[in-house]
Amino acid sequence: MKLEKLLSLLSDNVWHNIAEITEALEIPQDKIQRIIEFLAEADLVQHSPQTNQIKINQNWKTLYINQKETSPETRAQPDNTAVGTIIIPPQKTLVIQCTRITNLTENSLELEIRINKKLNEIAINEIK
Repeated sequence: MKLEKLLSLLSDNVWHNIAEITEALEIPQDKIQRIIEFLAEADLVQHSPQTNQIKINQNWKTLYINQKETSPETRAQPDNTAVGTIIIPPQKTLVIQCTRITNLTENSLELEIRINKKLNEIAINEIK
């Protein structure tokens, strides 16, 4: 999955240039630029327009690392966890509780959301 590969690339918390990301993900540069603009607007990454470099925001880095290190067996949902699923059609934007979610892909995306007192988590799946 390209998003997981992007997060893995950015998880080192250093600045990465667009050419490096384009090459690693094998996605055209104009599409990467749109994705980066969306991720920066959603506050997932920091984008430096002067150098056209990005790095992951620390809060999301921590969430990503914690998710990778937690095994499925230990991720049982506590009773106070809210769980929901949202389907976002291709090239559409939804606004949910003051959060704009945009699907820039050509496929519908399924967002599985888990929220409890300590962690908000969103898992994204492509619907084929």
